[in-house]
Amino acid sequence: MTTKALVMSDRSDEYTGKKGLVKQQIITVMDQSETGERLAQPIEYALSEEEKPVHAGKLQDKVINLGIRELLPFGGRLRARGKIVGLVGKQER
Repeated sequence: MTTKALVMSDRSDEYTGKKGLVKQQIITVMDQSETGERLAQPIEYALSEEEKPVHAGKLQDKVINLGIRELLPFGGRLRARGKIVGLVGKQER
């Protein structure tokens, strides 16, 4: 599923997992789909290692196309897995 989403926050996150310290770049997004059937709550998305150099710290308040293949519970929130398909409109600079 691909959705148009507003990036509400773009932050670094660290936690200790089963294999030690995990460092991630997390964006929190709100569904902005034009179909009228939108997700009611924000979801989180962890940037992949390939996406970090391109997007980390640069997506705050931007509208992106997010390709979601999984939604999983993570710390009381939903976390999406997938990929950033691109920015919406002429926001790229």
